[in-house]
Amino acid sequence: MAALPLTLATKPAIAVSIVTNGGFEQPVIAPGSFTIQNPIPGWSLTPDSAPNAGIEVQNNIAGSPYEGNQFAELDGNAVSGIFQNLATTVGQTYKLEFAFSPRTGVQDNRLNVFWGGNTVANLVANGVQNSDNVWTKYVYDVAATSEITTLKFDNLDELSDSFGAYIDNVSVTPIPEPSTMGGIALCVGFGAFLKTRYSKKDKQIEKA
Repeated sequence: MAALPLTLATKPAIAVSIVTNGGFEQPVIAPGSFTIQNPIPGWSLTPDSAPNAGIEVQNNIAGSPYEGNQFAELDGNAVSGIFQNLATTVGQTYKLEFAFSPRTGVQDNRLNVFWGGNTVANLVANGVQNSDNVWTKYVYDVAATSEITTLKFDNLDELSDSFGAYIDNVSVTPIPEPSTMGGIALCVGFGAFLKTRYSKKDKQIEKA
């Protein structure tokens, strides 16, 4: 008997982050330097930032990045907030990821995280004993309730002294629906069942 053609399930596509410049690699600056400006690609200062604040991007001048070459500081000239408006799908759940480190030698480091106006986290870290940045990665599941969702980070409740919280490697990726993943697993499982069944039958014919 001719083998039946099997339709192989394709691997699910790797989710791509909908955040622009999540690693703060833009604008490109020289190693051992920093810049303070507003906006930068993908990010703008929040209206409630201190009047003289800016978005500070560093390249290995006061600590090393979590990944890549650069990261952002939320207290460049003064306490500040940064935000990005993301195109989202209503009802879709997303995985929000980012890395946070206290500044070396600084005790008061705070990072407040907001998704669509709702608080996701209020983080506090002490960098007094650190000789370099100590990064911690945080992961949260968040759901979209509108087609445009604002992702915001700030340290407005921190001491405004130009030494503040560090952030890097921000990403937001859609989480596949369970029904979709189940369908993929079922298809792969059924294909394996058919392959095993016909392999056993072929062996039986060989024995005869």
